[in-house]
Amino acid sequence: MDSCSSFPWSVSCLDLILDVKERFSNSFGIMSSVDGSVPKKVVLSFTAFQGKYIKTLPLHHSQQILVDNEQELRIELKLYIAYDFVKELISFADELRVIEPESLSHQVKEAHKRAFEVY
Repeated sequence: MDSCSSFPWSVSCLDLILDVKERFSNSFGIMSSVDGSVPKKVVLSFTAFQGKYIKTLPLHHSQQILVDNEQELRIELKLYIAYDFVKELISFADELRVIEPESLSHQVKEAHKRAFEVY
């Protein structure tokens, strides 16, 4: 294929695929970065039980294991902190503690507080 015929401009399909892949490589899900933002280092601590799941199905391709013992699985990620990532973290409830960055830890804590107040 020389070009992507569905586009009004001439572009190599391979170039388009590589551009999309590069643009979303530091994203979680389909949310990309806000213009001007940079990927952040995120450190998460999961219970050992939840850690088994996280090792089997990593949250992101940048996932690196920092600690893996009977108490916790601690990982590091490098990605854009977007709405869908925060919602994913909230879904882990008491099986997760956000270590870094503090701003993300605060977001998750506040979301849990608001949920608790509903009940």
